[in-house]
Amino acid sequence: MFFSPLEGMRYGVSQANAAGAGIAQGDVSPENMLGLIEGQVQVKASAAVARTADQTVGTLLNALA
Repeated sequence: MFFSPLEGMRYGVSQANAAGAGIAQGDVSPENMLGLIEGQVQVKASAAVARTADQTVGTLLNALA
């Protein structure tokens, strides 16, 4: 249940790192700028999925208790 959000976070960080490396080498292209933004959005969305999954599991455990 929690593996997909973690993979999404890893992918987002990887994407942002790749874009950041390109920018650090002087390639300030639109693709690299968008890569940074897309990486950020990917990490935020994956974190929201993980948070929701955690809350859902908590609710289920409370219902069973």
